[in-house]
Amino acid sequence: MRRADVSKLTATPYDVLVIGGGIYGAMVARDAALRGLRTALVERDDFGSGASHNSFKLMHGGIRYVQHLDFARLRASAREQAFWQFAAADLLRPLEFVIPLTGYGSKGPEAFAAAAALYALAASGVRAPSYRGAGVLSRAQAQASLGPHAPKGLRGGGLWRDGQIQDANRLQLSVLHAAAEAGVDLANYVEVKALQKDDNRVVGARVQDRITGATGQISATVTMSCTGPGAADLAAPVLPAAAGDRFPGFTRALNLVVDRAPHSKGLGVFSRSPGDAAIGKSRRMYFLTPWQGRMLIGTHEAGSDRRSDQDVDDFLVELSHACPTLELQRQDVLHVYRGMIPADVDDESGPARRQTRGTLIDHLQQDQVAGLITVVGVKYTTARLIAARAVDLALGQIAPGLGQQRLTRAQEGAGLSLTTALPKIGLARCDPDDPGQLYLRVKTAVQDEMAQTLLDLVLRRMSLAETGGVRGALGRDRLAQAAAVMGRELNWDPTRQAQEIGAVTTALTKV
Repeated sequence: MRRADVSKLTATPYDVLVIGGGIYGAMVARDAALRGLRTALVERDDFGSGASHNSFKLMHGGIRYVQHLDFARLRASAREQAFWQFAAADLLRPLEFVIPLTGYGSKGPEAFAAAAALYALAASGVRAPSYRGAGVLSRAQAQASLGPHAPKGLRGGGLWRDGQIQDANRLQLSVLHAAAEAGVDLANYVEVKALQKDDNRVVGARVQDRITGATGQISATVTMSCTGPGAADLAAPVLPAAAGDRFPGFTRALNLVVDRAPHSKGLGVFSRSPGDAAIGKSRRMYFLTPWQGRMLIGTHEAGSDRRSDQDVDDFLVELSHACPTLELQRQDVLHVYRGMIPADVDDESGPARRQTRGTLIDHLQQDQVAGLITVVGVKYTTARLIAARAVDLALGQIAPGLGQQRLTRAQEGAGLSLTTALPKIGLARCDPDDPGQLYLRVKTAVQDEMAQTLLDLVLRRMSLAETGGVRGALGRDRLAQAAAVMGRELNWDPTRQAQEIGAVTTALTKV
């Protein structure tokens, strides 16, 4: 997998230009290429460095949609969860979840038993075999699973399985490798400075390589914006003013890696915040999951106006009420995953309410501007499904200009089907104290995985930083060793190496 330079990107006329290299952009690009479309993917920063890297690492099967009475999304989630389990079995494992059931009515075992039965019926025929088994635990079984986190009045436990991503970075790279194999030209650290418009059609984008400084224009019949919180600003200059209302708002969400021994299951604890169930009253639930020998807790919406040094404290306050038995302090936080997610925010200081549906805008249909489609996802799980729908829209605009042979191939629908596997790249194992292993890991990251900075290496090509940062498994000595090896690969002088170390230290101490 090689990084395309700007000279190549600007010399090739593309059918599809995808802007944004998170999991949605990567899946859109791969789907387009598998349908025979000439495709390029550019990312302003590192691939997957936004919400894709900072997610809660789960592939949801849709059981929560029973309480919303949304059976279409339930089946879609179960189907897409099965896709990921098939496509990336080396990076995904079923994880049991247990939540406390108290009292009677909507919070009791009877209601959950009915919901589990309804889920089993609604998801019949689409779930993967390893994700069966939703049901109710007895009070004794629930107490054993929840341990000290069991609330008063416990009457039982709700049990189901979801898929846990063992390494979101490796899964992202697996999708990118697959896209490259399908013919996509890929480049991280290429920033789109502006969309290019000819009459009433977007015809590509003006870009700058943030590594080399090179500039140019990429030509494309359709541009797919998968830029998350940047989508509205990117599109605004080429759309009518009223189009701004079609874009979702965003809030910062965070998940914490904490220095606590993990349980074997994912455990649910109730927060003080209200939930969004369609049936009965509910409270937002936080989950404690095992994560690389530590505990991962999430997800908390911080609000877009919160300072990043305040959001962790706010979350810890919430957790002190939701799960006081953890007795968490600031020094127990080893790593923070922060990402922007679509949300409805009443005002700048009000509480954020995460959106549960993605946004897919064909600006030809909505705004009479051809050649631009916006894709904003809300769930990692449904990236394949939304990518396929987005490319369907793009193909409607591209098809008239395709030659007959390419049109036939594209119309065959040879995109991302439910049985489209991913390359098996496995987990990135490396002992950083072994010079030989460290050298091979760095060399592979630079030459085959497009790592451009030391932060790319330690945070998204290795996993040491995610379980302790500079205070844990990484350490400044190991950082210096990694910087020296990477410097030899990328011709960094000592000053540049020191700058890279400083950037990593700053980023990983923001807890």
